[in-house]
Amino acid sequence: MTAGRTDETMSPTLFAPVELGGWREIDDGLIRINLPVPFRGLRQVNLWLLRDGDGWTMIDCGWGDEETRAILETVWRDALGGRPVTRLIVTHFHPDHMGNCRWICDRWSIRPQMTQIEWMAANLALRGLYSDDVEFRVRFFVRNGIEPELLDVFRNGTILYHLGVEIPDDYTRLRDGDTVVIGGSRWRVLTGAGHSPDLATLYDSRRRLYIAGDQLLPQITSNVSVWPSEPCATPLGDFLSSLDRISGEVSDEAVVLPSHREPFRGPGARVREIQAHHEQRLNVLRALLRERGSVTAGESLPVLFRPNLDGHQISFAMGEALAHLNHLVQLGEIRRIESRDGLIRFTTKVH
Repeated sequence: MTAGRTDETMSPTLFAPVELGGWREIDDGLIRINLPVPFRGLRQVNLWLLRDGDGWTMIDCGWGDEETRAILETVWRDALGGRPVTRLIVTHFHPDHMGNCRWICDRWSIRPQMTQIEWMAANLALRGLYSDDVEFRVRFFVRNGIEPELLDVFRNGTILYHLGVEIPDDYTRLRDGDTVVIGGSRWRVLTGAGHSPDLATLYDSRRRLYIAGDQLLPQITSNVSVWPSEPCATPLGDFLSSLDRISGEVSDEAVVLPSHREPFRGPGARVREIQAHHEQRLNVLRALLRERGSVTAGESLPVLFRPNLDGHQISFAMGEALAHLNHLVQLGEIRRIESRDGLIRFTTKVH
């Protein structure tokens, strides 16, 4: 077991719920902020403040709207003891994590720290490549066999990236393996992939605290998607490899501080649950392929996901179905075939 605090010396408030729109100091010099987000299934995102000498380090930004900014202003007024935010670390480019980045940086005259790929992904997303070119995504979904009635739901219900994200002109790069000293504690940067291209997590082995971003969540599983700009990508393999790395490098006695839902102890057990979840999804697809011989990603949605998805969830469902099908291709179990009319099907491998 990694040297550090015992159960008796850990604060009981580490696991105490925080009301939506509120904050609490859950451990000495560690504040959790619980912010609302506009995504129906997700509902909230956690931000973290770490006391850092004469100031505070802030982790993530929340969705960029006036409601969120008003909450943050209240937190800064009531929670920081008159100290400024002197550093901002952004775990990854997704809008509930990147949204207020420019506003926070302008407010405190700081520059965000994040990995290079996540910085580049945010810039590309704001130019439409990742999310805001809706018709590009529609064409991709059509090629992957989506039911036509779902397209209007997607068009009308997807939440555009640029509506909730503003970024500054420059940043400071974080790299995997970097050590970030915050308030005398040494936090090691461990990057993950699959959910986002190069997501930064932070691990303090002495205090046994792991700020996991979206790489390791309780109760829900991070979305792992194939995007139209990289149709043959294999993000699920990247994600599962990242989980293996986490379980190998983060003590199983650590408290995980996730970006969504409540903190929890024991990353290893949760890693195994998530791995089992994805294996179950793969087995569902294997059975469907045995039954039908070939499927499109769109045809797999009814067996993988519940009905009545909203527009944003339809995008995640298509991306995740493709991630699992591409993973079976990566494993050599099936083939991906593009027909002359552009339709993409997955078929059991012919020897």
